[in-house]
Amino acid sequence: MKRFMVFAALFACAVMGLVICLSANSTEAVEFYGRNLRASLFTGLLTVGSFLLSLKVFIVVKFKETVFDTPAYRDRFKERRKIDPSLQHYAQVRNHSRVLFAAIASALFASVSQVTVGLVAHVAALTFCVFAASFAAAMLLQTLLLIRVIIAEWLDQTEEKASEASGG
Repeated sequence: MKRFMVFAALFACAVMGLVICLSANSTEAVEFYGRNLRASLFTGLLTVGSFLLSLKVFIVVKFKETVFDTPAYRDRFKERRKIDPSLQHYAQVRNHSRVLFAAIASALFASVSQVTVGLVAHVAALTFCVFAASFAAAMLLQTLLLIRVIIAEWLDQTEEKASEASGG
């Protein structure tokens, strides 16, 4: 979980560095943000955060049932546990749930920031709001990649099961 947060913070710092380098005049940057970006960031982050919030339980429970509760995963987990006895069966589910929660919370926080702090016409407010939005975007991207890994594992298990069933 910490590495997800650190990566998101580093990404947000890089975005802020880019924004600072590209904005020659801070007054113009603040005006551009207020006119063109603030409303879109608010809407987009609120939509994504709300959507993931409504699906979080479904996503976590479905992954648990379709991937981590299957006999194939249990067998694979037993083999992994021989190498590292400290492994926990549902650690990946728990980790995914935490990362998903952090992504949702950061998206909602960044969304609210756009219509509270973002209303202040100051470069510090611009910096805070763009940092929050960049952090949320990085967390959402990492959540997407984590879901991709779990889906790949599920598909591998499904493929193995289909091969065994067809006798190949």
